Amino acid sequence: MDKADLLFNAYKSRKEIEPFEVNEKEAEEIFKKFSSRLVEEEGLGGYKISLVTREHLKRFHGKEPMYGILTKPMITSDKEIELWFNHNFAEVEVVFFTDSCRNDNFPQCIKETRLGVELPATRFNTWNLNALQLKADDSAAGRLYIGEQVSLPIKGVEMLINDKLVGRGVPNFIYGGPMDMVKWLISKIGEVNGYVSSGVFIGPFEVKKGDKITILGDVNFEIKLV
Repeated sequence: MDKADLLFNAYKSRKEIEPFEVNEKEAEEIFKKFSSRLVEEEGLGGYKISLVTREHLKRFHGKEPMYGILTKPMITSDKEIELWFNHNFAEVEVVFFTDSCRNDNFPQCIKETRLGVELPATRFNTWNLNALQLKADDSAAGRLYIGEQVSLPIKGVEMLINDKLVGRGVPNFIYGGPMDMVKWLISKIGEVNGYVSSGVFIGPFEVKKGDKITILGDVNFEIKLV
């Protein structure tokens, strides 16, 4: 079985697999095939952008940010969010709803700006991965919670897990702010539709079923992982 099929079967069966090594060319090919099958099966919901800070590039030995595909079922506004895999992170991100975003109609093509919580999940059985393995695994696309509408610039946000403060911050990315990351995505794929999770600015923190996540600051909300 080829590697994209291994990942797709793991996704469909909600199982985890042993990590496999890939080079740059293989990672790109596996990502394209795996993400195409996901979209074919579940529909395109949007995109997630990863490795948006120097710290995260260094942590996963990456050269530049990367993007993954979000399918429609991955995205939710339900305050109880089902985790599909065993290894999950939680991250605070600015999420945009885009309508055929291109260079020539940006930023008018952005229809909504929200604060969200991305819940990356890997099909592999560990987070001890490099950037190429993450890319092959659709950038560890898991779930995305679409939270409250918010205005930019973000003034300050705190994240609590089970009532314990774990982080606070504002977006500050390798290419600027959240809007700049959408422009970067347009430069990579030409036209962007659906929700775009623009990159982590608080997190990632490991989470599990039963955890409660509270967001305080520009907007306030609480979600439960089930």
